[in-house]
Amino acid sequence: MKGLIRINHFQGRDYINILFWHGYYLHGSGSNIFALNISREFSKKHRVFLFSQENNFEYIEGVKNFITLDERGDTKDEKSFSSTGFTAVRPHIGELLPVFVYDDYEGFKVKIAPDLTNEELERYIEHNVISLVSFIEKNNVDIIYANHFAIAPYIMKKVKEITGTPYIIIGHGSSLNYTVAKDERYMELSYEGFLDAESIVIQSEYIKKRCKEVYGKYKSFFDGPKIKIVPAGVNLEQFKTDFTKEQFNEIARRKVLSSKGTTSLVNKILFEKAQGETCIENLYELILDTEKNADYREFDRDLVEKIPEIGEDEKGICYVGKLIISKGVQLLIMSLPYIFRESPKTVVSIIGYGKFRYPLELLSNALITGNKNLVEMIIENGRYLENGHEKEPLELCKAFWEKLRENGKINEYMELASRIPKDKVVFTGKLDHDTLPYILQQNHMIIIPSIFPESFGMVCAEGMALGLVPVTMNHSGLKEVIPFEDNLVDLDENVIESLTAKVNLNLKKLKEDKNLPHRFIEEGHKYSFEEVANNILKLYTP
Repeated sequence: MKGLIRINHFQGRDYINILFWHGYYLHGSGSNIFALNISREFSKKHRVFLFSQENNFEYIEGVKNFITLDERGDTKDEKSFSSTGFTAVRPHIGELLPVFVYDDYEGFKVKIAPDLTNEELERYIEHNVISLVSFIEKNNVDIIYANHFAIAPYIMKKVKEITGTPYIIIGHGSSLNYTVAKDERYMELSYEGFLDAESIVIQSEYIKKRCKEVYGKYKSFFDGPKIKIVPAGVNLEQFKTDFTKEQFNEIARRKVLSSKGTTSLVNKILFEKAQGETCIENLYELILDTEKNADYREFDRDLVEKIPEIGEDEKGICYVGKLIISKGVQLLIMSLPYIFRESPKTVVSIIGYGKFRYPLELLSNALITGNKNLVEMIIENGRYLENGHEKEPLELCKAFWEKLRENGKINEYMELASRIPKDKVVFTGKLDHDTLPYILQQNHMIIIPSIFPESFGMVCAEGMALGLVPVTMNHSGLKEVIPFEDNLVDLDENVIESLTAKVNLNLKKLKEDKNLPHRFIEEGHKYSFEEVANNILKLYTP
């Protein structure tokens, strides 16, 4: 096969032609950030083509040029940005974008992957195979690295059958838990693709264990020689402590110029409309109406003005990630009355975007203003406010609320919540990695309250690299990054009380031990994308 001949003869080249395939965008999630950073590292020594659906590279560093492909895999448009870096490629995949966690994406009909019909799945696979084969034949690609178990392994297998190009699969928790575990089609197709891969990279022992559970009859495969554990990393060039306020403001002001995102005023108006609402359907409609005029996926238009100033006598706590129920931000919000009781000089920053952004901000405002009825409505019907059809509660919040009720403590809890200064709990909205380090370095603690398994705590490692003390859930890949008892929270019916206790404990330790941040900097620097890229590259032997 001509692909195999090409692989074994570099014609005097001292570099490799690498294609990194990622079916999504390059911001907002761990696997997106992973694809971008690994491509940057690869491109320092090799020729790299990064396939994704990202279409805005104006503020993304490391891009040499951007190519858009048509339905035949031919170049439709090309833009140049720099003389160095990787080539970004946007292939034609049709009008349908299969996702693991539902969100809206402009220009696409979006469906969660298990909801695809067989015909839709076959068409998506075919679009990708056509683009890849055409591009590989024109660009002499030596090796493919492909993100996610659904549906990359099978696509790459089909591509290899035509071109002979070898491939390495990189797994992440989202596709495994949200798609492969729920739909046998993806389990069978991905396993078929695994068999022809050079290696399968996973990020933690947790993912290895979880693969054995999900793949059941094929579980012995995950003890085999193709499975390689390579933890994710941190871009240490970005996550450094010399990021200035002036640099942040310059970048942020450029980004908000054309933004259709929300503002503090928009959220204030939504809360005013929601205060007396007693019908969950009406509340959901209010949120949808707000989304039409203020897109939660874009940068908050008042981003520069709303970033909190943390005083010398204050401690900053932050969350960074998607604002969806599975990330557990509601647990942090429910713990705030007790955190502020112990540490009133605290500033909390909720950083990120997602379908649950507006309900979370409503919950926070309802607590602080004493609107018990709105708090209860959000707790009882939280999942409906995220997806519009499941009238189910925020289970762990409901368990906490019921305990307060049984013990006659609701009024006391609400009175504590009313003492929280409203300007000390800030939802910043979306931040990219070109601005995130500045916000992180202002803070002292990072919280990862995820109630869903995570393959690896990349955000946690990023925070630690800047000296933030982590408090994270004691499960999945998260506990492999943070093997410290004082920083781990058990995920059970007492999780809000436990989270409160661990946050307060570490706030106390921060006051007493000035060297604590330095110890976590050392932990964070154990993980770097440079090291990850080198380890993954070693798996390819031409």
